[in-house]
Order: sequence, then C-alpha cells, then structure tokens
Amino acid sequence: MKGKPQIGDPVLRIDAIDKVTGKQIYPSDLHLEGMLDLAVFRSPHPHARILSLDISEAEQAPGVVRVITAKDVPGELMTGLMIPDMPILCKDLVRREGDPIAIVAAETKEEALTACKLIKIEYDHLPVVTDTREALDSNAYPIHPEGNLVSEIHLGQGDVEKAFQEAHQVFEFEYQTGRQEHAFLEPEGGAAYYDEEGRLTVRFGGQHPHWDREIIAPILGIDPKNLRVISPFVGGAFGGKDDIDVQVYLALVTHMTKRPCRIVYNREESLVAGNKRHPYTSIYKTACDKSGKITAAKVTLYADTGAYAGWGDKVLSTAVGECLGPYQIPNTQVDAFCVYTNNSNASAFRGFGAPQVVFPLEQQIDLMARAYESDPLEYRRKNLVDPGEKTALGVVYQGNWSIKESLAAAQESPLILNKEGLCRTADPDKKRGVGLAAALMGIGYGAGVPDHAEIHINLDLNCNYQILIGGTDMGQGNATALMQMAAHELNCQIEDLELILGDSLGPDAGSCDAARQMTFVGRASVAAALDLREKILEAAQKELGSPLKNLVLEGKTVRNLATGKILPLTGLGEIKGVGLANIPDKEALMPGIPSHLYTTGVQIALVEVDISTGQVEVLKMHSIIDAGKVINQQGIEGQTEGGIIQGLGYALYEDTLTRDGIIQNTGFATYILPTSQDVPKELITTFLEEPSKLGPYGAKGIAEIVLVPTAPAILNAVTDAVGIRYTKIPLTAEEVLLEIA
Repeated sequence: MKGKPQIGDPVLRIDAIDKVTGKQIYPSDLHLEGMLDLAVFRSPHPHARILSLDISEAEQAPGVVRVITAKDVPGELMTGLMIPDMPILCKDLVRREGDPIAIVAAETKEEALTACKLIKIEYDHLPVVTDTREALDSNAYPIHPEGNLVSEIHLGQGDVEKAFQEAHQVFEFEYQTGRQEHAFLEPEGGAAYYDEEGRLTVRFGGQHPHWDREIIAPILGIDPKNLRVISPFVGGAFGGKDDIDVQVYLALVTHMTKRPCRIVYNREESLVAGNKRHPYTSIYKTACDKSGKITAAKVTLYADTGAYAGWGDKVLSTAVGECLGPYQIPNTQVDAFCVYTNNSNASAFRGFGAPQVVFPLEQQIDLMARAYESDPLEYRRKNLVDPGEKTALGVVYQGNWSIKESLAAAQESPLILNKEGLCRTADPDKKRGVGLAAALMGIGYGAGVPDHAEIHINLDLNCNYQILIGGTDMGQGNATALMQMAAHELNCQIEDLELILGDSLGPDAGSCDAARQMTFVGRASVAAALDLREKILEAAQKELGSPLKNLVLEGKTVRNLATGKILPLTGLGEIKGVGLANIPDKEALMPGIPSHLYTTGVQIALVEVDISTGQVEVLKMHSIIDAGKVINQQGIEGQTEGGIIQGLGYALYEDTLTRDGIIQNTGFATYILPTSQDVPKELITTFLEEPSKLGPYGAKGIAEIVLVPTAPAILNAVTDAVGIRYTKIPLTAEEVLLEIA
C-alpha cells in the first residue's frame, strides 16, 4: 500500500508476499557451513525410573560429534516457566512419554537418528497416573516428591448452601474438554551459532526472545549478556512455542561443541513432545429463583497439566477469573485444582484457560434459559453485571467493557432475525438449530503482574527509518499493524520503515501472549513514533528557523507551512525515538483478575445435525467482537475467521487421544483437524469499537476472544437442533448418535 496508512485501512501484511511465494526464511530454514544436525532420544514410557543408560555405542557411531546427557549439562539441570520442576534432560526418572534423555549431535540428520537407536537404557516401570481426580487421592502415586497438586484456588462470596436450599430450581452438570494440539504449520525447530561478535546466538520459533535468554543462560552457566536469542517471523505458535524446548537443546550443543547446529521436529515428534491445551473436568451447579435470576453457583475445576507445571497454575488462575463470566450471582463457590498426571504436557494455548470454562458456563446459562422458557439472549441480558457492580466472584472489573453492546448487536444478527427460515429443512434426517455464547476476556498479563513494552524507532545517518520490535510475529500480523501505527504518526509509507524484529539485542516488548500486542506494544509503537517525530522537528527547527507549530513531518522531509520551504532529513544526523508502555501494576484482588482491560465477544452458530449419521455441520457463524478500534481491517478479519475455525476444531474434531499415558494419534491422519470443507459457508464478522483508555487510538487485542465463545455456541446450536444437551468436546458423530439412539 502506497501513501500514508490510515488507522483502520486494510493494509497488506508486510510478510504476505514472501510467505505465499515461499521466500520467507523461518528459524529452522537456516543453513550454515559445518552445521550439525540434532536428534533427541526420548522415553517411550510415561512413567519409569532410569536404571542404566549406556551411550558408548552411539558415541562411536559414524558422523556423531557429541552425545549429551543430564550429567553434561554445565549449569542448572532443572527449569520451568514458573516452577523449576522439569529436567532439561532426564537423569533418574521419566514422567511422560517423550521425556528427553539425551541429545545426539551428528554431521547429518540421518546419522543422528541412527545413533539414537544405539543408546541402551533400562527402566523400572512405575504406576501411571492419568486421571486428575484419582491423582489427588491420598493413595495416588506421587509423580513429583511434593505430590500431584500443582496449585489450588478457592474463591467465592455469600452463602451458597443456603441459596441452594431456597432455590426454585437447581441444575448440575459435569463437562469435559479435550486435549487440543496447537497444530502450527511450522514444527518446533531452529538453529544455534556464534554471531560475528562471538556471541552465542539461538534462532528459533519462540514467543519472547528476552524471556528465553533468561531461561537458557543459567542452564549453560553463562551471563545472559553473552547470549542472543532471535525469534523473527514464526510459522504459527498459539502459545505452543512459549515453553522450554528446542532452544535449550540448540544452545547446549553449540555451547559445548563450538559448532553451529539445527533441529526440526517431524510432525510425530511435535505431537508427542509438544504441549497441548489443558483438558478440564468442570462441575457446574447453579440455582435460580422463580423469575429465572441466578442466585447461586458452585464450580469445581480439575485441570490436567501433564507431567510438568508449565503455565498450568497461571492458566488455572485465568480460568477461575472467567468461569462465571459477566453474570451477577450473589452466592458463589469456586474450587479449582491444577494437577500433575503422566499425560502429555499442557501449557499455554490461545485463550489461556478461558475456552475450557466458557464452554460449560455458556451451556449452563443456555439450559437455565430453556428451563425458564426464556430467550437465550434475553436471559443473558437479565443476569448481566452492570459496569461498576461486583461480579460473581466479588470484584469490580477494571476498565470499560461492552457485553451489553455486544448482545445488542447479536440481537440484530441475521442468524437470530431469520432463525425460523434458516432452520427449515426438507430432509427429515437433517435437523437445524441456532445457538449463541457470550464471553468476556482479559487482555494482557492482568493486575498484579507488571506489563511493560518498549519499542525504538530510529532515523539513521542515511535518512532511513528503522523500527526495532523485540517481540515476535507468530503469523497473526501484529508487526504489520505496529508498523502501520508508526507510519501513520511519521506521515510516511510503511515501506519507509525497516523492520528489525524479535531480537533480544533490541528493546524488550514483552511476550507475544495474552492478546497484548495491539494494546500494550501498539501503545509503545505510537509513543516511539511521536518521540521521534518531536525530535526530528526540533532538529529541523534549527535549520529552518521557524516555530515548531509551523513545521510538519512528511515522510523523509519537513515542510514549513508558513513559507512552503521543504527540508530533507538528510544531514540532521542520527535521531532515536523511544516508546514505552508501562501499565499500572494494580494489586490483584484474586488470581487472574481483575485485568487492566477486557474485551467481549458474542458468537452465533447455525448448525445442521444429520440424525442418521451423527454428523454436525456448522453452516454459518456470526462473530461480534469489541476491538476498541480497528487498526488493520484485513488483519482483524483474518484473526477472527482463523479463531472461529480453531474453535470449531476444538468443538467437533480435535483431541489428543491417550491410553495409559501414551498418545494414540501421532499424525494428522488420526489427529483430526478441520479442513476447508468444514469451514462454515458463511462467516460474518461485526466489530464494535468501544475504545480503551490503554490502547493506541482505543484499540484492544482480539487474538484470544475470537475463539473463546465458539465451542459453546456450536453445542448450544446442536441442543437447539436435537433437544439433547452434550457436555463433552470434541463432540464426535459417534457421541451424537449414542444419545439420539
């Protein structure tokens, strides 16, 4: 796009051409002279004691340069995102299938894989714990010395038991959600080498280069200043590249061999070793008075975090904050548990705990509405918390939020207005229904956790603009939007900005998580552009001898509005602009909330259920999202549609099937993803613009809210079609038929 970009324009993504033509260089594409290939020797067992490990034959195998085990790790062996409970390489014990035991570095990938097969190991098998409630039993085998409980949260208000006794009706259901795989296009991978200044450099698909640097350094036993991490354009992540994985293997090998190296997982290794969305078991018990007003709610949550904590306790914290949504419930009790099992690791995933609890909550709301013969949309309105009032967990949400406006927009949805006609079918085996779900989602790290972003924009000696963004772009297009805002303030074209992205040598923009890029990093981008513009005009003032009010920056020139004189920026010298976004660190009133900022989403689904086969087809979806302010129309539409499709997979298809801790579906032939044939024939998106005080131009991040209401909207539509309440996802055809039969 030529010319100054306006806020809200549908700007073409800066990486679009390279990606569609195959020119984009991803972290795992790097090839250097003398580069070693790596393979990881992993446990095939979910829980066992290592009795002996013999790597001698592997060390002598053709092409092998080094075999690294736990005893070789020069620094700290134990690591973790929040709890140091995970060994870099297992020494005495394996706690899940795929646990890493040794790294083989060889001249070729084939030689590394062959050498892995020569490693001899003996195990003593231990009891396998796979059920969260059984894991919490006092007789359960302890997966970690401290037991199987990672964390627990207990919150509430009022007198729940009394409210249930006095209730007009009580509803209780148990819900289950699946172990969704991130399924990013680019598997985990990357490279390590020493840069031109002799600094150990790790280039891989990550989500926070500065954070990764701080994690890797103590494992190597070196100063973080001697380590560089680069995570430029990443081929998808959704939270799945936020954990500790290939970056450590790469750093270890190059640090110990002084040679560059690379690793790329194949899809089977990615599915076995990679992190998943936490599966939740949720028990919801709610009560209503005669009018249908909700008077009490008791929620019990069990989160399966797998063998290691990862982000499990923080995901649970967010889930608790979202588990009763924007509804006014005077008597509540929430008991939540994050639990170790011998299943595959679970950690960060788009939505960060909200999809797991909005799924049961919004179905529970729907069934109560039906019990009182109330319109589902009106029933939600009736039970909403008003701004400034206490929520179901006894706090007041921070910032503005727009759930009422979102529901008002939903009332005008063609899927609601034309429901009767849309649900007619000529085939008696085809039943159609319309369902909706609403959600409130916090943006950023949340109160009690500092949220900081820094961006630099420089004018160099050759009159070129450089924008330095320490964060990454995982495919969502945030780099384009950040540059669009900067170019808007500098009154230049996006093409005038040279992007330096995802380098720990640059300013720390924070992690690419929590839908915080547009709101907080965007704020820093605008601040950097304004700072640079002011400094340029001050420098030009000396040359033009005119008051600042008469000077306007126009790309790479300054115009004097009074005289018409134009001054090229050449000769002004090097000028640096710095943009900071420091979000107030309010004390958290409870885990996960209140966030500094919320956005809302309502989704409506039209589905068709074939009662002869059990197949569910989503025909149409309408997504209503409060974006605060749309920055890039094209980008936000892509995010919304992509989120719906990912949420559709969560609802109907995707689950990592495990048996006794062993993953059964280790390829995309058996891990079922939605394809183009499963995408609804019509995707409608409506963006509300209820501005935020924190975001640039009022913008809010929407990356996570776009999938949070999808699964409950679809299952509520299925219930509307066939009159049966399904409480487990993914909802397969077999499970549909079992209840219909």
